[in-house]
Amino acid sequence: MAIDELEDEELVRRALAAGRGADEACLDQLFARHRARVAGWCLRICGDREEAADLVQEVFLRVFERLASFRFESRFSTWLYLVTRSVAINRGIAERRRRGLSLDDEQVPEPAADETPVDERLAVEQRGSQLRTAIAETLDPTEARVLYLHYVDGLTLPGIDRLLGLTNKSGSKAYIVSAKRKLRRRFEGADR
Repeated sequence: MAIDELEDEELVRRALAAGRGADEACLDQLFARHRARVAGWCLRICGDREEAADLVQEVFLRVFERLASFRFESRFSTWLYLVTRSVAINRGIAERRRRGLSLDDEQVPEPAADETPVDERLAVEQRGSQLRTAIAETLDPTEARVLYLHYVDGLTLPGIDRLLGLTNKSGSKAYIVSAKRKLRRRFEGADR
């Protein structure tokens, strides 16, 4: 049977069977079959053609490096989509952090002298610490991620839906409502 007639999963099996010297023809075939689809996914997630092109390369590098972690429990294309989404989300979060932490920008104003009394600053830090602990202990990972992306990174709810691939009717808003309810219950219980 010609290589272009093989199912994706069979191509993966053959590439894995070749060991460290992975069957290049199988990997090339997987790339050729899925490159356009992955590019479309990346473009939908990030919205920029150049960044999407970079993401495609990063996705396939990750896929080929971690091909042995494919368990054949789903279709290869499903696993590929999950890897694509993970790479895109991680890169987006890292990019926003990098932009937020850049101190080389000449437009960044000099910090003003902090006139807040020490005891007030300590109280704010303590509340922040309590909130982080409550988020880690009370919320599920998706709720925590949605809260972070919306309130810290400033993403819109439709943007979060696209980024995280949320397809439920109320999308990220449902996660925010649920997270707020859980946190309110936790802190109301702590005040007693």
